[in-house]
Amino acid sequence: MCHSPYRPLNTSPYRIAFALFLAAFSCTVIAQDPTVLPTRGKRFWASFMQNGFGAQTLKVHVVSTTATNGTVSIPLTGWSFSFSVAANGVTVIDLPLSAENSGSGSVQNKGFLVQSQDSVNVFISSFQNYTHDLSQVLPEYSLGTVYRVDAYQGLPNFNNLHKSELMVVATADGTQVQITPSVNAAGGFPAGTPFTVNLDAGQTYQVQAATDALDLTGTLVQATSTSGPCRPFAVFGGSMCATAPGACSACDHIFEQCIPVNTWGTRYFTVPVNGTTSGTYRVLAHQDGTQVTIGGGAPILLNAGQRYEVNGATTPVCIDANLPVSVAQILEGFSCAGNGDPSLFLLSPVQRTSTKLRSTPRAVHRSTAIASVWWCRPQRWPNCNWTALR
Repeated sequence: MCHSPYRPLNTSPYRIAFALFLAAFSCTVIAQDPTVLPTRGKRFWASFMQNGFGAQTLKVHVVSTTATNGTVSIPLTGWSFSFSVAANGVTVIDLPLSAENSGSGSVQNKGFLVQSQDSVNVFISSFQNYTHDLSQVLPEYSLGTVYRVDAYQGLPNFNNLHKSELMVVATADGTQVQITPSVNAAGGFPAGTPFTVNLDAGQTYQVQAATDALDLTGTLVQATSTSGPCRPFAVFGGSMCATAPGACSACDHIFEQCIPVNTWGTRYFTVPVNGTTSGTYRVLAHQDGTQVTIGGGAPILLNAGQRYEVNGATTPVCIDANLPVSVAQILEGFSCAGNGDPSLFLLSPVQRTSTKLRSTPRAVHRSTAIASVWWCRPQRWPNCNWTALR
């Protein structure tokens, strides 16, 4: 339920109408400014997509600059765990394996809620027999109601066991979303044909592609007019186990929280990854007539939901667009990149680059913490210098 910051003085029809207008406006301004996308908060909703044949550990990582307390709960199952985190510390909470979503096309009660007394950052990780990935989780007030999904194909020619997937997590009762899959989805949902799903707070809905060679990237997930702007929800995209690109060994579970389209940007820099010889990046458009240039090259025309992918990239590039786009970077398999396994992460546009980096190393299985530092003379991309940090 949305509340206006203004209190009406009486119940005249005009004042009621004005109050309703203000309430609607207060909802629509959530996460509208592409230069602002808060990652710290006190309430976070998320869930875990299917990891290959099933995860062996599901972890929530809570990072804080101040000492604080909180809870992680799965409200619709009754499971709850209290935690504390030290100043400049990390607390890791194991969730029950039953919190993992599986299959496609059913409403499940697997959304979990992280609540804290002070502002924190939250990450989640899913591990299963050498397939492991981690995603940042956005606080509730950074969520939106319109998304284009960044995902990846499954593991081709492996009996359709590992597929592209996406997931919606509702934060409020009465949430209704319309999903328009970019490719045929499991359960008989054809590409380009929208369908609606009704969810209450804490419920999840996972969609998997019809076959392992298909990629749900570009799928449109948006609130219906019935659901409106006051019920934001979270969307995650990825793959049960992907090879990136398709012929590069080995496969890994990859996933990332998607960013509302109204916080996309028009300029991005890809980043080098220490210890690898090549990588993949991809540009996704939300609107028809999106023109993209890479490193000052010839324009590339993309329409709504279309993507442009570059494999085997060996140097960082500058990506410009005339309309907002999403840019994903994918770590390639070791047989192509010389080291590592696939991982998916979304880049922040230049409007949201930061001057501060906080690093809290932890021992994790087959996982490398990666950061990149770049500096440029204003408006002069060729004079950028790069340092990859491990």
